[in-house]
Amino acid sequence: MPTTRGWLVGSIGAGLFLAGLAFGTGHLAQVGFALMLLVGLAALVVNLGRHDLRTTRSIVPTHATASRPVQVTLGLLNEGRGSAPLLLVEDRLPPGLSGRARFGVNGIEPQGRRDLTYTLTPNRRGRYEIGPASIAFVDPFGLAQVRSRAVGSSSLMVYPAIEKLALPRDLGERRSVTSAALRNPTGASGEDFYTMREYAQGDDLRKVHWPSTAKRGRFMIRQEETPWHTRATVVLDDRRSGHAASAGSASFERAVEVAASFVSLYHSSGYGFRLTAAYEQGPGSGRGAAHHQACLDLLATIRPHEGPVPSDKLIARLLEIEGRGVSEETLVLIAGRLPLEAAAALARCRRRFRQVVAVLLPPHRFGSAATKTRWEAESDVAEIAKLIRRSGVTCIVMGPGEPLAAAWGSLSGSKRGGETAWAQKPELV
Repeated sequence: MPTTRGWLVGSIGAGLFLAGLAFGTGHLAQVGFALMLLVGLAALVVNLGRHDLRTTRSIVPTHATASRPVQVTLGLLNEGRGSAPLLLVEDRLPPGLSGRARFGVNGIEPQGRRDLTYTLTPNRRGRYEIGPASIAFVDPFGLAQVRSRAVGSSSLMVYPAIEKLALPRDLGERRSVTSAALRNPTGASGEDFYTMREYAQGDDLRKVHWPSTAKRGRFMIRQEETPWHTRATVVLDDRRSGHAASAGSASFERAVEVAASFVSLYHSSGYGFRLTAAYEQGPGSGRGAAHHQACLDLLATIRPHEGPVPSDKLIARLLEIEGRGVSEETLVLIAGRLPLEAAAALARCRRRFRQVVAVLLPPHRFGSAATKTRWEAESDVAEIAKLIRRSGVTCIVMGPGEPLAAAWGSLSGSKRGGETAWAQKPELV
């Protein structure tokens, strides 16, 4: 197939040939005929070549993280008996991936190989289809080309950004949490009496040892020996109403990043963990690299859902989790706007779980609403946080640009995640 340049040259040649015949100018007709012949020969070169190209694509890594570079390599191998002409190679990229995926190759000899490498930078999480790649065979003058599909599409999974977290100190037990499933002293129901210690906030009052309390003048807790199963449940609020604001998608994306950070924390710590959401069931409970990847795959593609009564979905999920909770398990809820009913359901979970953590990402902090509206929303968040903290739930409230690692690493403080910075200023009232 002639290119645009080929059609132009052929048209000029035909015009010169006809003009030469009309005016009896043989030299002019010869020039026109030569131009038309050149276009025909170019078409033969690109169509009748004895080359046979085999194309492959490799992506490293195939499971990447947002904003991290990904390397893509197109391999071209000429398995034919003749040399391939000039090649124009283009790999189609979907929206959301930035990179240069067009190349020019000045021919490939028989049994020759060329590797074309380019770098992509995914801007956000998701599943992307790279390709298909196409090759255009072009003659040296650029007068004719043949375009063919070289290789199909390849999948690239981009995970949300992950912060590196460390297990904090267990505030109820005043000891560092380990990841070994060993017999450890806990405040839960155990098999043998182990020791006594002073009461700490969050301990089960049923474990108060009253004779020792009367003798020492302060509350003492029976600490028993029981198997610790190192389990955790991470719940992501995927209700659209929980992130409904002018920048609600921004709060949801940040919530997904927080969930991915917790999933990676419990995976690296050897926990058996479960990831679920208000609407999405999740891959169930498990441990190991395959389970970790399945959870991250879900977080890479999850989208907020909308339902007729959206708050009921989150409450139903919390009630289900409460019904099967065990005293040695940790529960983490990542939400945007938390309804009062859902906050009460979360507070009830504290009776069944060893530790309950709520990470709130209020949508108004990610938007640009009026100051009065933001103050009112901040007041609602403060009331919700106060309610669940009174029940023994650890609450972290975060805004845009605030790292999770800093808030997670300082759980012993009374203020969480920039509450002071976001509170209403008295001098502005």
